Amino acid sequence: MRGVLDLTLVSADGTLLARRRARNSVMRGGAELVARLFVGQGNPISHMAVGTSDEPETETFTTTALSNEGRGDESPLAGDTTTLIASGAMTLAVDQGKRLVLVRVRATLPPDAAVGTVREAGLISRGDEGDVLYNRVTFAPIRKGGDHELTMFWEVTFPYGDLQWVF
Repeated sequence: MRGVLDLTLVSADGTLLARRRARNSVMRGGAELVARLFVGQGNPISHMAVGTSDEPETETFTTTALSNEGRGDESPLAGDTTTLIASGAMTLAVDQGKRLVLVRVRATLPPDAAVGTVREAGLISRGDEGDVLYNRVTFAPIRKGGDHELTMFWEVTFPYGDLQWVF
């Protein structure tokens, strides 16, 4: 599995203010999520989230949510930091030439959500047992104002065929 995030920040009049592109890291909980879905347990990805941390993952890095802590002079993000992925905002396609199954996901945080400095994003599975953070991306800080929309486009690829090269 490999994921890439394209993130855009636009003003109320539609002007592009910032763009980021970054590869994701699958969290241990995310790997367990996929394994559980494989055996008919768990819940699918349902939300996108943002946070304030740009700390890199380590071998012992585990989390079920993104950070929303203030840093130095910066306050925590104001408003919701997660958004439901709308019905129809996920698509599945097969690229036979590259031997990949592609999942594309899109969601937008409205102007009143996550106001402040955003440094991380992730996909979340929300269920009765709590949230599971599937993946996490860190990027150069983006300052989101109360009149900005932040849209995240994810592309997650699943290779198929002889995967000996992976091991």
